[in-house]
Amino acid sequence: MNTDIHSPNHPVAKSAHNSRSLWCLSAYRNWFIADTADVFAVSLRTFVIPLIGLALSGSTFISGLLVTIESAIGLVLMSIGGAIADRHDRRRLMILLGLIGMVLSAAPTVLLAFDIMNTTAFMLFVILFAVMNGLLGPSNDAMLKSIVPMERFAKAQTIREARESCVELSSGAIGGLLYRIAVWFPFLASTVLYLAAALTTLALPRKTAVVTENGPSDQQTDSSATTNPPFLDQFIEGWQWTLTRRTVLATIIQGAVINVACYGSIIGVQIMLASRGTDAALIGLVSTATGIAALIGSLAAGWLVEHIPTGKLIMLTFTVFTLAMIPLLFADSYIVIVACMVAASLLFPALNAGELGFIYGRTPDDMQGRVSTVFETAIGVPGALTPALVGWLLQTPQFGFQAVMMLVVVCSGVGLLLACITPTRNIPLPAQWEQAEL
Repeated sequence: MNTDIHSPNHPVAKSAHNSRSLWCLSAYRNWFIADTADVFAVSLRTFVIPLIGLALSGSTFISGLLVTIESAIGLVLMSIGGAIADRHDRRRLMILLGLIGMVLSAAPTVLLAFDIMNTTAFMLFVILFAVMNGLLGPSNDAMLKSIVPMERFAKAQTIREARESCVELSSGAIGGLLYRIAVWFPFLASTVLYLAAALTTLALPRKTAVVTENGPSDQQTDSSATTNPPFLDQFIEGWQWTLTRRTVLATIIQGAVINVACYGSIIGVQIMLASRGTDAALIGLVSTATGIAALIGSLAAGWLVEHIPTGKLIMLTFTVFTLAMIPLLFADSYIVIVACMVAASLLFPALNAGELGFIYGRTPDDMQGRVSTVFETAIGVPGALTPALVGWLLQTPQFGFQAVMMLVVVCSGVGLLLACITPTRNIPLPAQWEQAEL
C-alpha cells in the first residue's frame, strides 16, 4: 500500500492535484478542523485573561502583566517547540496538545465556578497554558506543509487568513457573551474545543512525507527516525538558517516593531474599556468589528496578493495602520475606537497571505517547524512584553490611554520606515517568488 500522501500515485494526492479545491483532501479537512478548534480556544483565553486578571487583582498593571507572561513564555519556548515538531510525529504532538489543553481548561473552569480562584493561582494556569502552547503549538503549523501539496501551499495560507478573520470576528463577541453569563464559561468552551481538536487529529494520517530538494521521500516524522541529528544541532540550525536570510531578517525586524504597535492598541483598548466599567459584551464587540474588517480584507487578500507586489503591499498596510491610529491620540470614545480599529485591520490579511506565503512557501518541509517558530518568536517577544508596559502606562496620571497610543503611533511609523528601506520592499508578485531572494 502506498502510504506517501505526496506520491503522485497516491489516491489522496491525485484528488488534491486534480481538484481545484483543497477540501477534497481529507487530511487537510481534518487538520483544518483540529487547528481551528485550537485557534478558537486560544482566542477565547486571550480575550478573558486580562478581564479575569483585572477582576481578581483590581490592577491594570497585573492585568497587562498576565498577558505578557503568557505571550513571553509561549514565544520563548516556541523555538524549542519548533525543533520538537521537526523531530517527532506531528500528529501525536497535536493529539497531546488537545488533551493537555482540555485538562488545563477544565481546572480553572471548576475553580472559577466555585469562586476559589485567586490571582496567584490564575497566574499559575496562565504560565502552564504558555508552556503548553510554546512546546506543542508549533506542531499544528508544521503539519500543514506535510499534508498539502507544494503547489497548493499559498492557497492554504490564504484560507488560513480567512479562518483567522472569522475566529477574530466571533471569538470576541462569543467570549464577551460567555464571560457575561459566567466568568468560567469561556474556559468550559475551551475544554470542549480542545477535546474536539484531539478527536479530529486522530483522523489524520499516521505517516507524512518530507519534501526534500530531490522530491518527496518516505521519511516519517516519527521520533523513531534514525536520521535525526542531535536536538541542539537542529535547534541551532533553525536559528542560523532563518537569521541568515536577508529578507526574512528584515521581515523579523520590522514585524517586531509593528507587533508592539498592534499589541499596544489591542490590549490598551481592552484594558482601558474594562477599567472604565464597559460591559464585557461591548468589549467583545470591538474584536467582532475588527474581525469583520479582517474578514472583508481576507476576501480581497487573494486579489490583492496577485495584483500588488508583496513588498508594496507591506508598505501600504503599515501606512493605513499608522493613519488609523493617529485619531486615538486625541479621542477615546467607544465609537472612535471601533472605527479606528476597523480601519487598521483591513489590509493585514493580505499582508500575511503575501509575506508568510512567500517565506513559508520557500522554506523546506523539514525546516518548517523551526523556521516558523524562530520567525514568530523573534517577531513576537517585543510585542509580548508590551501588555505589561501598556498596563503601567494606563495608570499614569493625566495621560493614560493617550500615552499608550503615542507608543502605538511611534512604533507603527518606525515599522513603515523600515518597510520602505529594507529588502522586503523588493518582494514581487507570487509568480516571481521563485526568483526572489529569501
